[in-house]
Amino acid sequence: MFEAFVLVCMIGNSNLCHTLQDLEGPYKTRQECIVRTYEMAADLPDYLPMFQALKYKCFEDKEYNKVRT
Repeated sequence: MFEAFVLVCMIGNSNLCHTLQDLEGPYKTRQECIVRTYEMAADLPDYLPMFQALKYKCFEDKEYNKVRT
């Protein structure tokens, strides 16, 4: 199973960034997870109009618990 995350930063200020975690997952395949990250990026202007999506990551369940934040 895969969890979707998207890194978003304020337009014009790359020092102000947030990581968004998907609320709909987890997903069975990495491809389904990637599709979801693109959906999240497309919806971003509706919720955070001053931010842009820069990167995404799909973590497997076993990887997610090892991530240091």
